[in-house]
Amino acid sequence: MKKIALYTLFIFFSISCGSSKKMVNKGQNTTYKKEVYTIHPQFVVFNISDTLSELHFKIASKELLYTRPDGINFSSNVLVSYRLMPSFDSREIVDSSSVRVVDENNTASDKNLIGKINIHALAHHTYYLRVTVADLNRNITVSNVLPIEKVNDLNRQNFIVKSKATDVPLFCNYTKTGEEVSIKYKAKIGVNVYVRYYNRNFPLAAPPFSLSEAEPFKYKPDSTFVLQMSAEGNLNFTATRKGFYHFQLDTTKRDGLTLFNFSELFPDVKKAEDMVNPLRFITSKQEYDDLTYSTNKKVSVEKFWINCAGNQDKAREAIRKYYTRIQDANLYFTSYLEGWKTDRGMIFLIFGAPTSIYRTAISESWNYGEENNINSLQFSFTKVLNPFTDNDYTLERSVVYKQSWYTSVDNWRQGRTYLQD
Repeated sequence: MKKIALYTLFIFFSISCGSSKKMVNKGQNTTYKKEVYTIHPQFVVFNISDTLSELHFKIASKELLYTRPDGINFSSNVLVSYRLMPSFDSREIVDSSSVRVVDENNTASDKNLIGKINIHALAHHTYYLRVTVADLNRNITVSNVLPIEKVNDLNRQNFIVKSKATDVPLFCNYTKTGEEVSIKYKAKIGVNVYVRYYNRNFPLAAPPFSLSEAEPFKYKPDSTFVLQMSAEGNLNFTATRKGFYHFQLDTTKRDGLTLFNFSELFPDVKKAEDMVNPLRFITSKQEYDDLTYSTNKKVSVEKFWINCAGNQDKAREAIRKYYTRIQDANLYFTSYLEGWKTDRGMIFLIFGAPTSIYRTAISESWNYGEENNINSLQFSFTKVLNPFTDNDYTLERSVVYKQSWYTSVDNWRQGRTYLQD
């Protein structure tokens, strides 16, 4: 069994983003469901050399069961294991191991268990890593499949980003204005790092029945600047503007590391002005314009929901559900734009978490309802090759979704949801 390097445990309250032609087990169908008795581990892969990669993980203590096996101290009992495979659906195992994480927590404080495992993965290959996290005290297991890209030395997995304040990896692809982070490259080289800055206002995802073509992304940056990497392969960075920053060692390629800066409170939605934009999915143009140009957006948003739900109590519950889904969409689906704006985020927001999910290396298929039932609803998403993110998926749109879409939107406008949650 390989040793685990367990960072100093610390209190960290925010949950960040996260999530790979064979079907996976239905045991993964709760990936996008916030159930009480489950675990939502987060992972980051860092290729430290041509032969080794690191799997960094974060597990929230509040999602674990602490027991007293010695009758005195409360402790967790978590097993993190992995299998490295040459392809998504392969039965061949290139490397495997497991580590046990035991944390004493007699004060029941909220903190994150953060550590890393070394993985033997060779350069010039693409692998798939199936990671399983088991809470042995509660007998709950979750698994995830992560790609490990070692085809070249320029992609995002050859960098690791850490908070300067905590020296702990960021388990998301976004930062905030004024937050200082450290970026480390796999090799010790003192070179120029070229940064492309983009400040784009991307439109919301089109409805699932819309067959209009999305405009292609314009790769020309709004501005560029150069940073100097130290001889140890490190540099410090602080985002000063909203938008996203693409760090490159070779500007003739599109590969690199990207950090996004969406808003000060992201992924949460707490300001009244941030609550207006997501309502575009369920409002008419006139309603949306009235909300957008309102001088008191907080009152206008509350009035909209009261009109939908019929009374203040039902409106409060509808607001809770709608904006909880938005925040969850930001955690799960954020790519080069906020998670709720993406195709998967849109479907998740309007229809809720799917009943079951089937994944391949390049796709996800979401099913709502009983399998093989003619009345069930299914959405298919295809992974997009994107130099800025590996979490970009596009929906296969069809006119057959039109009635289901309007039915679900109408449910929201009555203060109800497609799937009651």
